[in-house]
Amino acid sequence: MRRALPSLILTFVLGAFLAATAAASHHQTSCPNGTFAHPVPQTEEEMRQLPRIAAGLDADPAPYTVEELRDLGNFIDGNGDGIFCLKAVSNLGGNSGSQWGFFYLARDNDTAAVQK
Repeated sequence: MRRALPSLILTFVLGAFLAATAAASHHQTSCPNGTFAHPVPQTEEEMRQLPRIAAGLDADPAPYTVEELRDLGNFIDGNGDGIFCLKAVSNLGGNSGSQWGFFYLARDNDTAAVQK
């Protein structure tokens, strides 16, 4: 009986710690419905993996530069984990006659993040 009680307490504490850790990591990497998690791109090559961004970089005149996108992505990443959530602004597949076809809605993947 003396051994069972410490084992039970240790099991309870370990279980509570693992549950809290799992909940925290899930929150940090979750994005709301309709958005997808994506690493914040730092290079032009990484930016070109996003079709709308690639189309914007190739447009004449381009609505943004690689440097502007890098700075904006780092600003949006409020928790500094290198991940943000993206959603296409329109349903036009990046071929909009307006500039909206070159953009995504972006937000940090942690709603509790403090904006820089």
